[in-house]
Amino acid sequence: MIAALALLAITIAAGGSDDDVLRRNHVRVVANNIVVNLCNGENSGDAELGLTTFQFQYATTGLPRGAGATGYAGNVAFSLGEVVIYLPKAIVWKGTGHERGRTEELRRAILHHEVGHVRVAEAVRDELNARPPLTAPDYFAFGAAADARGHDGFDRFIHEERAYDDLTDHGRRQHTAPGVLSGTDTTVHCA
Repeated sequence: MIAALALLAITIAAGGSDDDVLRRNHVRVVANNIVVNLCNGENSGDAELGLTTFQFQYATTGLPRGAGATGYAGNVAFSLGEVVIYLPKAIVWKGTGHERGRTEELRRAILHHEVGHVRVAEAVRDELNARPPLTAPDYFAFGAAADARGHDGFDRFIHEERAYDDLTDHGRRQHTAPGVLSGTDTTVHCA
């Protein structure tokens, strides 16, 4: 339930079309051919047909406080480095031939699910970057606090990404996601 509430907040914050998300994050899309090996009803047991990889990273900025003040102040800035979506170029499932309309609908559904991962990452990044600056009495205490915030942020990113996949069953139940994350399920109905 908590994950669903976090995702609801994400859908409000991360607006725009799927194409807008791809453009503003300079997402590279790599297309590969996919063959679904088993086709008994639908691919509910198969692996996810798309994949998104991130360089979720952070940098610290810390400076001695001005004249008359002691200690260090600064922040931890989170960013998305290279983002790559691996997407099927063509999908063929054994025993039924290739049906262009159905596979194109499936490809669009897979892309939408993967763009959802980028939306989740954007929302986590933006929330983490909105946190107040850090202050510490000395350089070493500041470094330790910044590293702790960075590691906590990375843990939060991993948690939200997993919660998104859990909620949507890796896209197979995409219709259950809230707001702009909701969409067509990523299942192959072979019959």
